[in-house]
Amino acid sequence: MVLCYNKGCGKEFDIQESTDDECVYHCGAPVFHDAYKSWSCCEKKTTDFTEFLNIKGCCKGKHNNIKPEEPAKTDKEATPAPETVKPPERMERPPVDEPMVPLPSTISASLRKLLNNLAVSDKSEETVTKSAICQRKGCGKAKVDVADEDDTCEHHPGSPIFHEGMKYWSCCNKKTTDFNDFLKQKGCTNGTHLWGDPSLKKEVQCRYDWHQTGESVNFTVYAKKVKPALCTVTCNAVKLQLEIHFGDDQVFTFDKVLAGIVKPENSKVTYSATKVEVSMKKAEFIAWPSTFVL
Repeated sequence: MVLCYNKGCGKEFDIQESTDDECVYHCGAPVFHDAYKSWSCCEKKTTDFTEFLNIKGCCKGKHNNIKPEEPAKTDKEATPAPETVKPPERMERPPVDEPMVPLPSTISASLRKLLNNLAVSDKSEETVTKSAICQRKGCGKAKVDVADEDDTCEHHPGSPIFHEGMKYWSCCNKKTTDFNDFLKQKGCTNGTHLWGDPSLKKEVQCRYDWHQTGESVNFTVYAKKVKPALCTVTCNAVKLQLEIHFGDDQVFTFDKVLAGIVKPENSKVTYSATKVEVSMKKAEFIAWPSTFVL
């Protein structure tokens, strides 16, 4: 006995005794469409696969003991080797002695309110020494060079802005592309000098920390009653310098070479009542080491 390979038959038969119309089978092909299952040679349809297999053949003929050839298996496409991801090419590290750029600053509402309540005033004449220097931005006159007590202080009350290659103060609209010309810009506001003697500074240590994202490095100094008018925050591509004035003539200084490269023109500083936050834009989209500075 051999097996019949006609579709829909599958019976065993004796080749010697088999007749020409003994096999009942489907001469068409199976059709699966819109959840229905049928044979192309007859009109019987069903949604159940078992019932489809049991649909009686619609054609008669001779049993077939020849097993149909299986379709040749195509060689599976070779899995392409994963692409080797090359690390980004590192930028050439700029020199440390590049010009330092003052960062644009923002004063939080909480600090503005605190400063207004404290009514911080200029130091009295008794505490001003000959070595004192005006602390207002854009002035920088030395007390020893000012003969007239009523000398006018020409300064910039605003913040430095660096945008699309242009450098200017937020308080006036004199723009330039040259950094030295920017530093030489005459103050746009007249007022009284705010004298400060470098020798009277009480240098102290403050707690600070840092964290990073994919795009920026954020450095935070914790200090209360910060005086933004006296503070200086500058950086170049690989160096950060801070001089934070706060409290009662207390000063925190920070002068370090950075572990990575930043974009000073896209960096900024924010002064608030309890801290100073410096946000520096990374020049390279890479993680900095845990040391932050070199």
